[in-house]
Amino acid sequence: MACNICEAPEYIEILSKNTIPIWTGSSEIEASKFPCKIRQCSGCGHVYQNISGKLSKKLSDIYSFGHAYASTPPSDQNWGFERAKAFLDRINYIDYSSAIEIGCANGYFLKFLEKQGYAKLIGVEPSLQKSSKVGNIEFIKAFANNDIILDKVDLIFSNVVFEHIEDINSVIKFVKNNLKPTGVLFFAVPNAQAELETGDPVVFIHEHVHYYTKNSINYLLAKNGFKSKSIIQDGDAIYVTAIIDTKIPMPSNPINIYSNYSNLLNIRLAKFYEIMNSHNKIIIHGANSKLNNILGWAEEEYTFTLVDNDEVKISRFFFGQTVKSIYDLNLLDYDCVVIVPTAYFDVIKDQYHQLGFSGEIYLA
Repeated sequence: MACNICEAPEYIEILSKNTIPIWTGSSEIEASKFPCKIRQCSGCGHVYQNISGKLSKKLSDIYSFGHAYASTPPSDQNWGFERAKAFLDRINYIDYSSAIEIGCANGYFLKFLEKQGYAKLIGVEPSLQKSSKVGNIEFIKAFANNDIILDKVDLIFSNVVFEHIEDINSVIKFVKNNLKPTGVLFFAVPNAQAELETGDPVVFIHEHVHYYTKNSINYLLAKNGFKSKSIIQDGDAIYVTAIIDTKIPMPSNPINIYSNYSNLLNIRLAKFYEIMNSHNKIIIHGANSKLNNILGWAEEEYTFTLVDNDEVKISRFFFGQTVKSIYDLNLLDYDCVVIVPTAYFDVIKDQYHQLGFSGEIYLA
């Protein structure tokens, strides 16, 4: 399979790990197993996953079932609210009056913008039961693509969706077709660049076709007639604002090769397994895709207590464990905490210290 952006066939393989279950953030879906492989295009430098026909069908089924998000989607619940706030704080939404959201999930953002007085709101989402009109919002059950023509709007946005889309060029063309000439495209994707540079196990997820860096985003935009106004790399996300510019030249930046990622990853994994084998009473904080990778790639099973701050996950069953709240535990019973989310390590570490935990705390 050629590069998903520039279509060059040449690549280097930067990750090849054994078969592990798909992480969907849901215990309702059968956890089918697939290999873990990532390539980097030798032409444009984009990092991507070669999606097999079997995996593509499984992912399509997952999205249609309502799990386009591998984490908790935006909502009024605690972690969903935090995800929504982090995204909305980046949009100058008072500057616009019409918008399309690509991958609108439960419509949380659109409902928020409706309250701000937007005259036209459209959500495009494949997991909807059917297309409908709810209040001032038109919901369209579909995958966004170049063939869908709607009324042009001031703003088209998407939150952690573009990494899932195989034919991403078609989606950027959809944006170009449906955005006013003076309109703005705004989207957020995982910050794969930071993860690739540090060997973070979180980078791989079966649902992600693309692993975006600043360079690959600029290439994708320019190839489809867009110019980036800003690209902000912040924690675990990259926030991108772009405008239509059909005369933008293709980027000529040198390609950053991530061939050392696997070596860095193996060092991180070895440290995790050493920690697990050298402590007796262990808390692992974070039921997420990163932990799915770490445990899936392990050669042995470990005993631990699984904790998460996401209220949606508490009392649900992951990795053979029922997820607990930190407030359910007597922290004196434990000698070690392994924190899985990289971007929230300091916040979670402070939480344990404030609750009186005096044992060792590590980053997975």
